[in-house]
Amino acid sequence: MTEKFIMIILLIALGYVLKKLKFFKASDGNVLATLVLNVTLPSLVIVNLNGSDLDLSLGWLPILMLIYGITAKLLIIWLFKKNYNNQIRGTVGMMAASVNIGLFAYPLVAQIWPENGLLYFGMLDIGTAIIMFGVTYFVGSYFNDGGDQFDFKRMGLNLLKTVPLMTYMLMFVLNIMSIKIPGKAIDFFEVIANANMPLSMILLGLFLNFKIEKAYLPIVVKYLLFHYGFGLLMGILVHFFLPVDDPMIKTTLLIGWLLPIGVSVLSYAITFKYKTLPIVGMATNLSIVISIVILYVYQFFFV
Repeated sequence: MTEKFIMIILLIALGYVLKKLKFFKASDGNVLATLVLNVTLPSLVIVNLNGSDLDLSLGWLPILMLIYGITAKLLIIWLFKKNYNNQIRGTVGMMAASVNIGLFAYPLVAQIWPENGLLYFGMLDIGTAIIMFGVTYFVGSYFNDGGDQFDFKRMGLNLLKTVPLMTYMLMFVLNIMSIKIPGKAIDFFEVIANANMPLSMILLGLFLNFKIEKAYLPIVVKYLLFHYGFGLLMGILVHFFLPVDDPMIKTTLLIGWLLPIGVSVLSYAITFKYKTLPIVGMATNLSIVISIVILYVYQFFFV
């Protein structure tokens, strides 16, 4: 597994170097992200979930993700109530519990837990999608000083346009109905799915930016301490007190809450005209590095 992680680091470094050498532009990264999220990642979900056994206990994953997400956002907004304006509070509120499962978690999970990892993280992603496209959107709108009213129709459309989530839901329905996709079709999707991990890691390298804005650094550090401290605390509580026998459920929740910040937060910050884009950028990039280290250490000692 260590060799696989070294390969992952090299792929991320390759993406970063290609960007620095100007082989890729920011717009190229957007094209690659579209390809990964709408083609290779859904193919990976189809291949891994075809004929999987589902258990009702997996319902804990989206439910606890929703509870965690709402709690984390309320708590961080309260913690930043004193001495911070609405733009800062809205920014940290959007980032809290808005984790990156699609581009970051799925490729790594497929390497660490190849047999059933995507099944568990797919269930977690149901809750994550509602947090990202519902609660996070609401927080960003609420704190942007007279922004748009929350639009349930827009939230629903965002969820329907999330191809990996819709693919997962389709496979979930097929599993309930005991319908398996034929082998020839799976062979086709498997060819595409094999490209997901390298493309995703190169894409992360393209997104990496180590520019530090010193004026915002204390806020970023304070947020990251909350992001990982609260996630670790809740993960430990789940490990000892969640009444389920399946240890993978507890592992998924712990790892899920320690994932990096989702890139959609930056899109919301731009949409709502926040002046805190350096905070989102620094926090997102640092969280990618920190989460890679956490996952490496976890798989080295516990997998």
